[in-house]
Amino acid sequence: MVRKSLKFFIICLLFISCNQSEPEVKSVEIREPEEILVEIMESYQNFSKDPDKSVEIIWNNAHKDNKEVTGPIDRFKLMLTSDPYNSIIDLTDYSYETIQKDSETVHYEIKILNNKNEYFIVTWVFVLDECELSIGMCWQTIGVSPPMYFDSGI
Repeated sequence: MVRKSLKFFIICLLFISCNQSEPEVKSVEIREPEEILVEIMESYQNFSKDPDKSVEIIWNNAHKDNKEVTGPIDRFKLMLTSDPYNSIIDLTDYSYETIQKDSETVHYEIKILNNKNEYFIVTWVFVLDECELSIGMCWQTIGVSPPMYFDSGI
C-alpha cells in the first residue's frame, strides 16, 4: 500500500511539474535616445561634483564596440579628463538637434557652452542594439566626435 501511494505521489508530482507554465518574461521599456543624451549631458554638467558617478553613467550608456576602443573604464575616465574631451567637463549650457535618424541610429549635433565661455560642437551617435546591463534592446553611444570650437551661440 505504501508503495502504491509513493508511486501515485511521484506520478502526480511529475504531472504537476510538467504542466507548469513558463515564467512570464517582462519586457523592458526602451528609453528614448534623447532621454539618454540628456542624462549624459547632465553628467558632464555636474562632472566635478561626482566624477566617478558621471563616468559610470557615460560608460554604462556606451556600446560594447565603443567600450572596446575606449576602455577599460579607468582608461575611459582618463580620456574624458584629457584634451580635447575635457573641454566639455562642467559645461554651462547646451542645446542639441537631431541631424540624422532611422530605426537603428540617431545622430545629434550638440552645441556646448563650457565653463570658460567657449562654444563647441560635438556629434553624438547612438545605435539601437542588445543591452549589456539589462535584457532587450537599448540605445547606446557608438561614437562621439571630438569637440570642435565655434564662434558663439547655443
